[in-house]
Amino acid sequence: MTRPSVYPVGDPVGFPGCSKCPYFRSGPPQTCLDCASHTINSIASAACAVCGQVLADGGCPNWLCSDPSRRISRIRAIAYHTGPLRDTIIQYKYGGLKDWSMIFGRLLLAWLEENARDDRPDIIVANPTYLAPNRARIRHTEFVIESAEREDILKTWPFDISEPRTLLKIHDTPRTARTSAPNKRAIARQLRESLRACPNSRFKGQHVLVYDDVCTTGSQLNAVAEYLIDDVGAKRVEGIVLARARWDP
Repeated sequence: MTRPSVYPVGDPVGFPGCSKCPYFRSGPPQTCLDCASHTINSIASAACAVCGQVLADGGCPNWLCSDPSRRISRIRAIAYHTGPLRDTIIQYKYGGLKDWSMIFGRLLLAWLEENARDDRPDIIVANPTYLAPNRARIRHTEFVIESAEREDILKTWPFDISEPRTLLKIHDTPRTARTSAPNKRAIARQLRESLRACPNSRFKGQHVLVYDDVCTTGSQLNAVAEYLIDDVGAKRVEGIVLARARWDP
């Protein structure tokens, strides 16, 4: 006897086969997160409470977590940057496969519903993408925020999708992928100098959640937090990333 599906229109096909799934165009977000949880590498329960990194000898190997000048309260992650999730992020950011923003937006929204209801942010923004004139580039973080906002049917979460953008990056900075930790910190300083908040931004005195796709050290998110707190007056800044690079001890 065939066991009936618990899903209304059949079982999901499994992440990352999303384009062939009956829920590809309709969700809901929780279905996508439940499905993806079978193939993504979830954050370890004993991971670092500040950055989600795998602990080594009882402590976090990430320099940021013990830095007394750290401005970001914590960086949380949906999963580790491994396997199918890593591959789809690469396809989305560098292969131009924009439909992944819809799936990633659902994963973000479902994660928020499960993990952030008791400590709601006042505003959720994207770590901004710089777009030079006449240069084709996906606004990859912004697109995910926009997708999550569309999926948030009851408008429960304060995603900022305003135009002009509340948080802007006014000039480009080097990519941080596959570079050393000191280089990441140097690039983060450049990022901080490139950030501008719109005059009518809602950051002052607020709990801000900043979304990014991947976190390795957290230097960039910390630079955003430093700018928002020290220059704009935010009360508290946290990060949420789709994937956290895993350092196995």
